[in-house]
Amino acid sequence: MKSVFPWKGKPRLPKKETPGTIVEHLKRVDVLKDLTHDEVETLFHGMVVRDCTQGTVFFMPEDSTERLFVLKTGHADLYRLTAGGKRLVTRHLEPGVIFGELGLMGQSMQGCFAEATEDSLVCIATKDDVLGLLRDRPAVALRLLEAMGNRLKALEQRMELLAFSPVKVRLANFIVSNADVTTGMMVGYTHEEIGDMIGALRQTVTEALGEMERQGLIQVEHKRLMIRDRAGLERLASEVATPRE
Repeated sequence: MKSVFPWKGKPRLPKKETPGTIVEHLKRVDVLKDLTHDEVETLFHGMVVRDCTQGTVFFMPEDSTERLFVLKTGHADLYRLTAGGKRLVTRHLEPGVIFGELGLMGQSMQGCFAEATEDSLVCIATKDDVLGLLRDRPAVALRLLEAMGNRLKALEQRMELLAFSPVKVRLANFIVSNADVTTGMMVGYTHEEIGDMIGALRQTVTEALGEMERQGLIQVEHKRLMIRDRAGLERLASEVATPRE
């Protein structure tokens, strides 16, 4: 069941978490990696930390949150809804990532929802906290801009893939990008979740996976997939479709 992010009410530090553990986590975030423990503690002294249950919506398209989120534990999705109400996931969020940065610039979230896909712990900094950090540490501002640029580039590439590539090519790209490089394993995704990520119906994903398994490219189990022929899968993922007229 979905719920709106609990902005109101006095924030409480979850059990087993201390101010020190939160600061150490923030130091591991890429854009903050050059800051000392004391600098992070000073800059984010007012940071809110909250437990969120699966289905919690952090923000919606019309929101301008003016907050920066850091996902400490759990997972979340950024997604859009099509005119027909189908979910299209634009970014899968894992522990250690930041999101919501557009809201700091007074922008709406450009049609995006952000929702916890499992029980999660998030840290939230206010606009004043972050702008103060960017003024004091220009290197952090440059890394934040670089991160935003990389995400925009990845989104543009993904939109091009969705527009011009057949389901099997999109699915091959998804598997190659998300499977463990060493073991070739991809775990934790249902067929419906994969469909949300690549813009396809669950049944279509199931059929495409079955065909790829018969071709010897992959081996499929429940919420678990293994790459059997990486070279063949990468060739499929690199196929270029002719743009539609």
